[in-house]
Amino acid sequence: MIYLRRILVTTDLSDYSLAAVEYASSFGLLYSSKLYLLHVVDSIAPVLAMPGVESDVTMYQQRAVEDGMKELEDFVAKRISRDLKVIPIVTAGVPAEEIKRFAEEEGIDLIVLATHGRTGLRHILMGSVAERVVRLSGVPVLTVKPRPFREAIIEKDDIENELHLR
Repeated sequence: MIYLRRILVTTDLSDYSLAAVEYASSFGLLYSSKLYLLHVVDSIAPVLAMPGVESDVTMYQQRAVEDGMKELEDFVAKRISRDLKVIPIVTAGVPAEEIKRFAEEEGIDLIVLATHGRTGLRHILMGSVAERVVRLSGVPVLTVKPRPFREAIIEKDDIENELHLR
């Protein structure tokens, strides 16, 4: 039998990632899982290997992680139900590699991440973190394609107004 004791859900702090949170929380309730919410801050590559530059890069990354944690906590407070208990984590690095590393180190049973649904040239130019995680990870990965934003933001009041029901 499969037990999902530790579930990793990733976020780029966009509304797209809320679809992944929804799926992960459903599995989390079903299996009484620990939910980790991971945000990866893209790190800058140390281009110059000069004395003293490494410490600047390290300071920049530390500051980026601190700022990322504030943004993640704000995202959780504003966008995720208080009933849902998540463990917020912020790391710096290449997103797909950091997701893989974190999953392996923490013994994650399932990774859940949302896709942005990019196709064509945008997909070629920007790549896909989800695609790379699926290729790199030894942990099962569930990719979630979010509902269109229109469905997610339409309220009952909007429909009633549009149909002139009031």
